[in-house]
Amino acid sequence: MLNADPAPIRAAAGPSRVAAVMSALVSVLVLVAVVPATAQAGPPTTTTVSATPSAVPPSTPDDPSPADSADVVSASRDQVRARVAALDEQTRAAEAAAAEAQGRVDAARARAADAQAKADQAAAAAAEATEQVRSYAVEAFVRPPAQDSLSTLAIEESRDAAYATDMLHIVAERRRRVVDTMTAARVVAEQDRAAASTAADAASAEAEQARTQVESLRSARAQQSRLASQLDDRLDRMLAEAAALREVDSRAAQEITAQEVALRTSGPATPAAPSAGVPVAAQRPAPGAPAPTPTVPGPTAPGPTPTTRPPTTPATTVPPTAPPGGTGMVTWSDVTKAGGIWVNKSIAGQVSGLVAAAKAAGINLSGGGYRDPAEQITLRRAHCGTSDYAIYWMPASQCHPPTAQPGRSMHERGLALDLMSNGRLITSRSDPAFVWLAANAGRFGFRNLPSEPWHWSTNGS
Repeated sequence: MLNADPAPIRAAAGPSRVAAVMSALVSVLVLVAVVPATAQAGPPTTTTVSATPSAVPPSTPDDPSPADSADVVSASRDQVRARVAALDEQTRAAEAAAAEAQGRVDAARARAADAQAKADQAAAAAAEATEQVRSYAVEAFVRPPAQDSLSTLAIEESRDAAYATDMLHIVAERRRRVVDTMTAARVVAEQDRAAASTAADAASAEAEQARTQVESLRSARAQQSRLASQLDDRLDRMLAEAAALREVDSRAAQEITAQEVALRTSGPATPAAPSAGVPVAAQRPAPGAPAPTPTVPGPTAPGPTPTTRPPTTPATTVPPTAPPGGTGMVTWSDVTKAGGIWVNKSIAGQVSGLVAAAKAAGINLSGGGYRDPAEQITLRRAHCGTSDYAIYWMPASQCHPPTAQPGRSMHERGLALDLMSNGRLITSRSDPAFVWLAANAGRFGFRNLPSEPWHWSTNGS
């Protein structure tokens, strides 16, 4: 007698599990597609991983630390170029790996979907065969096969008896085939279920690997964004120094400007400017607000306190166009001539001592010191724009021509010197004047900016 309640067919490939895997794959594909791309100076390296520069927020957790910016500012141009090239190569490799990972995820998703469809079909066929067996089982219960045998024995004519016997054989054979079909369908369904499960596992593994590639790409793009900010910081500082140097050696200032602009152009582009939703002017201190903490010493301050502009928030210590008293901005009333150089009154004694000691050693020092910030504000208005953002916070690289932000130079604070020896700019570290300064300037509180043998300040920047 046939089993009236065949065992139910197991769900092929665990639909809920495969659906979860497919959802994860879609998530990975979305991640690959939306990783923000830092705009490059050259053409894009791949179109597989799409992103736009505007996807990079102007303020991110990956913003450069003051130490990182200082490294880029003080490094030689060759060192910076090498860093730009290495990071560009790293980003290109990450983009290629992410694109390849996207292709593997696509293929894995297709294989998993095909395997699931095949498993579903096999499960449906097995269910249909099971239902046929179940109907035969019900029929056998209602009308047992023994009754058919008794009916056959009751037939008197041999011709009719032979016909009935043949019919019994046909019915029995058909039922046996239905059972065989059900058994085979169950085997196929189990095999397809296992294949779908394997495909889902493989797809899940590909998704995990793709996530790793996406994170590598995200990291490379974040590093590019940081480097762009660091290069902007370097250009601002170098252009500010060149502006001050122009009064001492205009040709050297022009060379520095051209070299630094070319260096900045070789690196990644600057991330998008702050969103236009909040007026920039609203970020400046209100007229009645307390004055910001000065970043440069006043006439009676004991010594300078170096500060670095926060990378994501516009500085509030940049001198306004018409500064009220007490803001900490250095004006002509705060400087004096010491050793023939205009400097902040707070370091006048140090400068006089340095120049006198050098003269005693046979070295005649002269040069430039304080530079009025109003000059830089005028240039920024002409080259960058007239809004507060354009004047004080826009990266120098976005101005035409590139122009340093006001307040970025130690010269504008009266705390830096561009030194000449016997009327010539000190451009070599082997110059006797530089050798003497390297050995003695520290005694007077001055440090050299390694990339510029002539530049000495109270903090080395």
